[in-house]
Amino acid sequence: MGRVEYRVICMTIWMSMIVIGGAEPVVVVLKGGEEVCGLYNPMFAALPASSGKGRASQYVKMTISEPLNACEKLVGDGFSGSAVLVERGSCSFAEKAQHVERAGGSLVVVENTEDSFITPVANASLGEYDEVNIPVIVVNHSGGLVLRTGDDVRLNAYEIVEPAWLAVGEEFASVVAGLIGVLVVVCGSILATKPKDRTPARPSSSVKKGTNPEKGDAEAIIILDRPVTIFLVMSVQLLLLYLLYDYVVHIVIISFAIGAGGSLVFILRQFTKPDAPDVLVIPRLGVKATAADIVLTALAITLSVLWYSFRHSSWSWILQNILGIFLMLFVMQTLKLPSIKVGVILLSCLFLYDIFFVFVTPLFTSTGESVMERVARGGPTSSEHLPMMIVVPYLFSPPSACLGGRGASMIGYGDVIVPGLFIVRLRAFELKAARERNGQEVPSYFKGAVIGYGIGLVLTIVALRLMDTAQPALLWIVPSVVLSAVVVAARRGELAMLWSENADNPSPTAVDTEEATPAPVSGDG
Repeated sequence: MGRVEYRVICMTIWMSMIVIGGAEPVVVVLKGGEEVCGLYNPMFAALPASSGKGRASQYVKMTISEPLNACEKLVGDGFSGSAVLVERGSCSFAEKAQHVERAGGSLVVVENTEDSFITPVANASLGEYDEVNIPVIVVNHSGGLVLRTGDDVRLNAYEIVEPAWLAVGEEFASVVAGLIGVLVVVCGSILATKPKDRTPARPSSSVKKGTNPEKGDAEAIIILDRPVTIFLVMSVQLLLLYLLYDYVVHIVIISFAIGAGGSLVFILRQFTKPDAPDVLVIPRLGVKATAADIVLTALAITLSVLWYSFRHSSWSWILQNILGIFLMLFVMQTLKLPSIKVGVILLSCLFLYDIFFVFVTPLFTSTGESVMERVARGGPTSSEHLPMMIVVPYLFSPPSACLGGRGASMIGYGDVIVPGLFIVRLRAFELKAARERNGQEVPSYFKGAVIGYGIGLVLTIVALRLMDTAQPALLWIVPSVVLSAVVVAARRGELAMLWSENADNPSPTAVDTEEATPAPVSGDG
């Protein structure tokens, strides 16, 4: 079986464990060393446990049941002390196990009729668990075909236990991913609220602009003044990905490669000399470029092409994170909230958005899997994944493929950008208020919000570990960030002022710190 199959298998195992309690991952090892993954229920009988390659039980001969479904007394000899492969269906797991045990079998391996995993269960109120004294394992159809191969198949089975060092690698990856998220929020907020000496012109008829009258340069600023509309648009986009994933994912991948490359040029160009001479001029095309522009463009194209070409490689996460960081910084610098009030409304809408698509949608899907998890995991047939997450692989690979492939800690870009935009607005408000306080020491909105964001990430990780199920990050981040702003505002005596702050009372964003004329803004809030 290939690595991709194993990853799909192990993901299915863990999803089954989320939906159905009492399941434990188990490894069935053939004499030649090949592994077949399965689930078993220790309430029947416990298997030996192992956290590594060491085998915790002896190899036993595998025989195929006769009749195949084991719903009647087994016919023939040769079952004594052996693992018996039976077919799922026609009777309960307890009945199958009882017939195998009476024939002398030491282990029941139930082959599912589909390539999915289920937990073997019995009726506890009728005492069925007490009537079975041998372990019962369920493997999927592909695993059953592997076990049928060969004339003299010998195997052993054990419950695979996650070793402590594997958990350390997971926690380290979570910390690194969280630090990247915090770093992007901090850097993005600083870049978005500092005066610009030179900003690349990006005119667009679909955005509202602030213009520096001295420089004549225009920075495209998209005002997010309709939070409810944004909520609806994001919901439609997510549903499109859910329904048409295999098609839409390719559009997202290409858009990411182009957009992230352009973002890299946009961000790094701000650190070049604004008065550098043009070394490339094409009048007919209206192209003028400095040496730095050429170098940055070449770098962006190289990184984007490399990532696109090798996005399925084990090391592609490095390039994806580099490009993704610049994309998030660009978005934080380009999108603006017109007021703190609108920011709170937007965060509240997306707070409900995350909860609905993670916890409520499983009630309506045929598989019981949430829309958000399905989109994050990928489509039913496509091997492509959305490149919209910070990804940090775990330090160590698990000792068995049945614990999953080399996993990764992930944070969605939206879980960084959305709180980041709110923190940008808080920092802008703080900078304006600082001028009026004449250096008076007061608690910082910016520092408080960044700490709140970090606490939200920590709570997300803790909830993920305790609940052992997918967590919508904004469920924890939004209250932490908003509450931090409320606490700081209360200490500064500015609660009413913070809530009524808006673009009509302009704050020092990247445009209006240079006394640009702000565009009129209307909002739902």
